[in-house]
Amino acid sequence: MQRRGVGYINGWLSDSSCGQQSAEVGWMQEKALCIAIPPEDGSGTVDQFLRKLTNLEEKGDAAHLESNIFKTQESALQALNEAKVDLILLPAEVWATMNQHGLELAATLPRREATWVLISEDKAEYLPKNALLICPNRMLRRQMRRARIDIHTMSLEDAFDRFEKPQDEAWSGLVPWMEKLRGEGEIDGYIIDRGRWAAAGIRARRHTLGMHRGNPERAHFIPPTFSGLSVLLSRKGFPYERTNIFNDKPAEIAFTNELELWSRIPNSIRDLVGIHVEQRGIGTILREAEASEDLSLTESFMNRDGRVAKRGTRVEIRMETLNVNGKRTIAIERTGPLEYAYEEIVRTMLEWDELLAVALEKRPNKDDLTLVEQFLSPY
Repeated sequence: MQRRGVGYINGWLSDSSCGQQSAEVGWMQEKALCIAIPPEDGSGTVDQFLRKLTNLEEKGDAAHLESNIFKTQESALQALNEAKVDLILLPAEVWATMNQHGLELAATLPRREATWVLISEDKAEYLPKNALLICPNRMLRRQMRRARIDIHTMSLEDAFDRFEKPQDEAWSGLVPWMEKLRGEGEIDGYIIDRGRWAAAGIRARRHTLGMHRGNPERAHFIPPTFSGLSVLLSRKGFPYERTNIFNDKPAEIAFTNELELWSRIPNSIRDLVGIHVEQRGIGTILREAEASEDLSLTESFMNRDGRVAKRGTRVEIRMETLNVNGKRTIAIERTGPLEYAYEEIVRTMLEWDELLAVALEKRPNKDDLTLVEQFLSPY
């Protein structure tokens, strides 16, 4: 596997960057697959991919792979559009929000752990009264208020106004800055995604903000949409069989279905809606249903003889959004056969629209703050 600059000839990589071609084998079959890697943004995308490349190299499967690290995401995209590279690596949420015509999904990497973590001495349930937390994600701030109404959560922007602003506002500087504030007692903790926490290399107690499916007594936190997902993009018409070595089918299903739901949500509240799609086995679902004493879910999988009626992998879809103080939640959970994932997505969106229409209608009492205003709050 090579990691160096790229050449360019007739829209394809030249043999100067990808190695000389064998006379006995067709040039198109042997040419190196060149992948543009933008700078690490702290999400863990680049680190995961480089570890994957190293693993392929150790197995001897990287002879025709070449990676090229670019200084900026824009220059990497330009190289792809100009056919100087074949693929570009991006976090899934970046691709979802981009307006890049002529590009399409080539592969989805295995999903990293999607849940975020609370860095503090204790779990959220045991933090001191009126604890102060920094959280960069608006939806997670509301989820924390739902868990503990007395906890004060602030955005990074509010923290900049309250405390001395760090010199380095990149994530490489923000995480040590928040940890310093916690160590000095200025805050009780902070919430961050796992990738940026791992990249910081700081040793401190962390607590998973999980979905806790089998433990309904605990506060649950659906992670922000696309959390833990990374994708490889190509120009239209690229032969996808060449990227099978990177593609993870469960992650691909999760991303494409989360993207389908996310794209149907109004721009104004997209960052307030958590969407999580996952493939799950029936056995796991039934064990969680038994632990939580969810008889309706258990019976939905059984026939009259008390046996599992329909076996096979299921797709689980979870969506939720909250008002500003976390007291009101609009949520949907659906589980259906994997082969009918698209039908489940359509049904989920129809039910979601109906719930929003009811929940966001104007109240007769003019003094009562409507959910519309609560949802559009900047906090």
